[in-house]
Amino acid sequence: MTHEHFKHLLLRVVDGVATEREREEFTAHIRSCDECRREYGEFKNLEEFMSAVKLKDLSEDARSAYWRLLYNRLERGIGWILLSLGAILLLGFGGFMLIREFITDPTVSVVLKIGVCAVLAGFIVLLVSVLKERLFVRKYDKYSKEVKL
Repeated sequence: MTHEHFKHLLLRVVDGVATEREREEFTAHIRSCDECRREYGEFKNLEEFMSAVKLKDLSEDARSAYWRLLYNRLERGIGWILLSLGAILLLGFGGFMLIREFITDPTVSVVLKIGVCAVLAGFIVLLVSVLKERLFVRKYDKYSKEVKL
């Protein structure tokens, strides 16, 4: 048997999945192999230590603070989404009202109408996106107060 075979058996024995024959084979091997005996001892010590470790339960204050924080993050995320959608809809409606005559003019081709509407919609989405990004960067940029342009 190769040493790699006994390293594999070591893990099976430590994990408790080795068969009785494999355990006997490994036990016979560690009587003559200092390296595997030392490694087996280290694994057993680690296993004992890990079984003694208990997770500390969170206090009720910490638990409620976590949920408040999570709720605030969700609330703000939903708020940003609604604000962005509302701004897009209002700007889109305003843009549509501005070019209503253009859209309803029967002499203008449908392709041109679709193109103008797509450009307008893209402009509105980009405008809201850039404004949102600028507000976010302004809030979290450490150096915005230090650097004057």
